[in-house]
Parts: sequence; structure tokens; C-alpha cells
Amino acid sequence: MFNKTARVIFEEQLEKARNLDPGDLVASESELCYAAGFISYALLCGDIDHTESTLLHHRISAVRSNRVARLCRDDRMARA
Repeated sequence: MFNKTARVIFEEQLEKARNLDPGDLVASESELCYAAGFISYALLCGDIDHTESTLLHHRISAVRSNRVARLCRDDRMARA
């Protein structure tokens, strides 16, 4: 398990990526990669195991998928 400080920072990174404009791909990927780095570091240090690492990476993927869906929706609406 992440320590309390790392958990807060990880959640903040996901929230930042979630709240960015859908077209701001570089900034969102930067935030998500930063969060992924936290997971890798925690796994390396032994703070989390592979199962928790996988679950946390799924959360990052979910945010990324949500952003893609929002971008596609906005693009469709702009064309209509």
C-alpha cells in the first residue's frame, strides 16, 4: 500500500488528468505518466505487490479511456 502522502499525490495526479481539457493530450499524458512512475517506484521499493500495481495501472487506464471517450464525443458534437 502506498504511504499516506504518496496516495494523496497519486490521487491528485489522476484528478488533474481527469479534469484537463479533453484536447490537452500532452498535459494529461504527462500527469498519467507521473502517476505510473509512483506505482513503479512503490513496486520497486516493495511498498506494493504486483496485484496492487496492476489494479493501480487499471485506474490509470480507466482515466485515459475516459479522456479518449470525451475527446471523441466532443469531436462528434463539433461535426454535428
